[in-house]
Amino acid sequence: MGLFANLFGNAGKDIDGALDKMKDLADDLASVKYADEDEKKLLNNQPAPADSGSFSATFTEEEGPSGDSWGPTMPAEPNQFNSGLSYQDYFSKVFKEAFPEYQVDREEYKQGKGTIFTFFLNGQKKLVTEVVSCSTYRYALAKKCRQEGIPHLRYYYDYDGWWNTESYVVRRTAKYLGIDIKEIKA
Repeated sequence: MGLFANLFGNAGKDIDGALDKMKDLADDLASVKYADEDEKKLLNNQPAPADSGSFSATFTEEEGPSGDSWGPTMPAEPNQFNSGLSYQDYFSKVFKEAFPEYQVDREEYKQGKGTIFTFFLNGQKKLVTEVVSCSTYRYALAKKCRQEGIPHLRYYYDYDGWWNTESYVVRRTAKYLGIDIKEIKA
C-alpha cells in the first residue's frame, strides 16, 4: 500500500493511484527530453546523455534539400503518398526491399494508430522503428529502447510537408542500423 492509502484507507488509494499515473507521465516526459539528442548520439554510436535536469521538446528531422522528402510540393520520387499503399504497407515494402538481410516484424498499436517495425539480424534485435501520427505523445517505447541499448527511430505518416520518400526512409534507417548507404542495393 502507498502512503496515502495507509493514512486514509480507500480514499488514499485513489490519491496513490493518481500519484502513480503522474510518475508515469513524468517518466514519459523525461524520455521526450532526449529524443533529439538520442538520435544524434545513436547516429554516432555514442551512449545516451546523462540527465542534466533540463527539458526540451524540440524534435528535428534529418533534412535533405527541399523536395528530397520535405517541402510544399510532392517530389517526383516514389514516396508514401504517391505509392498507392497504406502507410503500413509502404514502409513494409521499403524495408523489405532495402534491407532483405533483416527480418522485419510488424506490429500495429493496440490503441490508436501507429505501427512498430522491429529489425532483427541473426536473431538479434537491431532497431525498433515507429511510424506514428505527428500528434502522438507516446514515448514509452523510445525509453524502453534506450534502456535496452537498442536504437529507436520514428517516422510520422501524417506530418504536413514530409513525404517519406524511399531514399529518405532508406538513408535514415540505414544510419540507425549502422549500414553505409553505399552498401544498399539500388
